[in-house]
Amino acid sequence: MTASENTSVANILYQFNEKYVPFAGTSVLSLLMRNQDMDDIHFYIMGENISDESRQCLEQLILKYGRKVTFLNPEKIIEQLKTLGIPCYRGSYSTNFKMFFPVILDEHIDRLIYIDSDTIVSGSLKPLLTYKMAGKPIAMAYDSLGLRHAQLIGNRKTDGYFNAGVILFDVFRWKELNCTEQIAQYARNTRSHYISPDQDLLNIVLRGRIALLPPAYNLQPIHLICSPSEYRFLFRPKTYYEEQEIEKAVNNPTIYHFFRFLGELPWHRNSMHPGKAAFESYLRQSPWSDFHSNYTEQNSKVFRIERWMYQHMPSSLFFACFRLCYDLFIYKCQHDSNKGKNNPSM
Repeated sequence: MTASENTSVANILYQFNEKYVPFAGTSVLSLLMRNQDMDDIHFYIMGENISDESRQCLEQLILKYGRKVTFLNPEKIIEQLKTLGIPCYRGSYSTNFKMFFPVILDEHIDRLIYIDSDTIVSGSLKPLLTYKMAGKPIAMAYDSLGLRHAQLIGNRKTDGYFNAGVILFDVFRWKELNCTEQIAQYARNTRSHYISPDQDLLNIVLRGRIALLPPAYNLQPIHLICSPSEYRFLFRPKTYYEEQEIEKAVNNPTIYHFFRFLGELPWHRNSMHPGKAAFESYLRQSPWSDFHSNYTEQNSKVFRIERWMYQHMPSSLFFACFRLCYDLFIYKCQHDSNKGKNNPSM
């Protein structure tokens, strides 16, 4: 038996800062509720500037379900990120921690399931414990909006562009192939500043060594409002899932991934995000049920126009405009990144 074949424990990695505690905690709760038949679950939390109160609340929640939790101090990783020039994302280094987890997570574990904070786990994670990865160090799902993005970072149209919101790590292979060191070397010697630092670096450095996860493990907002055939017609991806796979994921998702839609997240006040109801159903059951939402800070003229179009246009016309706006947005963000600047709208 190899190291990656011992899969009796579900090792779960979350990373977030204090601002995201209510949302990450809600995601953790959904995972706990939906995976009560799992033999053993061990959470690893890399928190950036997490308060003692938040840490205690998270710990109590996880222990209530009889699971384990280890809080990891990411200071060594932050120091390395600063040295390498890998930028913050939305004012925090936390999104980049997962690429450097061996720096502080030295326990002997076989598989590690990384899950973003803007998610809801609505199904069993058991299949990931024995998921076939063909010797590759990580498995990820395709990014639904990444075609233009992928080309701007040097991918061919036929290259898959993967979303970093959910990652299955074969820890043994990751360490055997020195993936963390390869990422650091690339950032040090080639380029470190990207608009989606972790996602872009993983796609570039590990190109050809990423196994594909089914879309159900990273169901993204566009598929909650756009039919598979409509998506295929409007976005025309060269490398993506078949329509039947997307339809199956929509009907039976395992992990909803609620990244921004029209500049909004599910917890924003008056949000039109398609994942709002699913997120709020778990938030109301969580220790953060008294969370008071604010309006999105992404309130530029472009986002306000997009929201108006979403409310008043026929869906086919809206999605065509949305595709154009999104491509222009990504192009602008990449232009800023080429100059070493972060676009605040990312």
